[in-house]
Amino acid sequence: PILGLISDMSGLIGGAVIFLASFNWTGRRIGFYAPALLMYAGLAMLIEAQTSFALFSAWEILTIGSYFLILRGRMSEPHALSYVVFSLGGAFSILAGLALAANGTLPMPLTALASVVEPLAPYVFILLAAGFMTKTASIGLHIWLPGAHAEAESDVSPMVSGILLKAGLFGLWVLVMQMGRVHLHGVDLTYVLVWIGALSAFFGGLMAIFQEDAKRLLAYSSISQMGYALFSLSLMNHLGWLLALMFVINHYVYKSMLFLAVGGVYARTHTKLMYKMGGLITLMPFSFISVLVGIIAMSGVPPLSGFGGRWVFYNAIMETDLRLPIVLIFLSGPIGFLYLFRLIHTIFLGQLKDEHRKLKEAPVWLLAPQMIFVVFLIGFAVVPGMVLRKVDAYISNFFPEGGLTWTATGITSDYGYWNPVAIMVVIGVIFVIVFALLLWMNHGAQKVKQFNIGFAAERPYRPETTHFAWNFFAPYRRAMGFLVMPVVTTFWGAVTDVLHETADFTRRFYTGNGQTYAVQVLGFVVILFLIGMGGTP
Repeated sequence: PILGLISDMSGLIGGAVIFLASFNWTGRRIGFYAPALLMYAGLAMLIEAQTSFALFSAWEILTIGSYFLILRGRMSEPHALSYVVFSLGGAFSILAGLALAANGTLPMPLTALASVVEPLAPYVFILLAAGFMTKTASIGLHIWLPGAHAEAESDVSPMVSGILLKAGLFGLWVLVMQMGRVHLHGVDLTYVLVWIGALSAFFGGLMAIFQEDAKRLLAYSSISQMGYALFSLSLMNHLGWLLALMFVINHYVYKSMLFLAVGGVYARTHTKLMYKMGGLITLMPFSFISVLVGIIAMSGVPPLSGFGGRWVFYNAIMETDLRLPIVLIFLSGPIGFLYLFRLIHTIFLGQLKDEHRKLKEAPVWLLAPQMIFVVFLIGFAVVPGMVLRKVDAYISNFFPEGGLTWTATGITSDYGYWNPVAIMVVIGVIFVIVFALLLWMNHGAQKVKQFNIGFAAERPYRPETTHFAWNFFAPYRRAMGFLVMPVVTTFWGAVTDVLHETADFTRRFYTGNGQTYAVQVLGFVVILFLIGMGGTP
């Protein structure tokens, strides 16, 4: 019940807030509202599903609606095709897993997953996990996500980011809740999911660092963030599950807010390339506030709810005996700071482009949901117990040990103490003091324009190369670029080439000639007859 309630709150109520952004488009938007409502209906049906048929039907309804939404983007057709191909593969995997688990018993209640026994259990687990991970864009299955999110419309990107990724996480949650730990040849499959989550968090963040497109940066960061969620869920302990549910709320809010903020900047600048931006803080202050609050929440620094999530996360991993996956997770933290710092610095700080000096703030209908989300994040940071206290109690039904102790002023675990109000007050006071000092120290600073420089007495031929955002992390690219080689893309490209070659070969048998088809059918019947004759005693 709590799991469905949290998903409803984040997906459906949050989705209604995002719908405010659609008022920015005037006139008829053919092909928008019907697929959007279809996608949200699929999510609601998925949350309420009690049988295998209901779950699979909801999954497909959600996929159809989201596909047509993604397809609306001006340059999204190839990415929508990639998305639907991976979704079909995931759907077949889920269907095979449910059919194997049902073992002829239809309709199968989802609770029957708990009674699947050896030798079928590990294969059911693998098939269902693979199918659900196509939606969470786990590493290896992620290549559809960057293009689909980046090229979708400004109010569609937060929808698909919030709905599709959470639908996959919801499916994985149902899987591990019902089946628990499953072993294949002595290997704990939830431990495999831990590794997939850690690798997704690490490489998703690493790929986000080197993006020039702001929406692609956010898309790759979603891969990293969902890696954290999968890692936490697969820890199979109390605080890990608590963090995963907290993440459902946090990620939906701040990622939706960031996509809307970047969409507003794109609406004014007509570019998503960050090196073509800069200095927009004075012209788009509300968008700046949204991005600032969003990256603080996402990075896990005080005082917002992301810090609380990170605190719960570190408590959760203290209860495990994992080593190497935790190293990857710890490395993902500073990597996340790098791409989040780039997002706000290259868009809003530094030098203002000449062509942007007359820009206006983002459209009001794009700003309205952002401000609602800002208020929610601050409120959730101050009083997280309004939601998490009941979630914590619910998880105690599965993991009685390792819960939190809730008091009027703070939260206590076996490893530490967290007081949200005190943290908010202390950070607020420090911020005000430091900000006042900076204003006082820099009141007489002289502003320097972009071309107050000398390049052998000549103006640079390519002005963008003198902008601070150009090739922002070049040293990091030289040091870590080999880690983001497109290995997965190359693999799926090779699979595509093999399928094309196979199709070209089989196409020779489909000539369009009726006589040829008649001979083929006759040959098929003869072969079946001979096989049947050979099988008789």
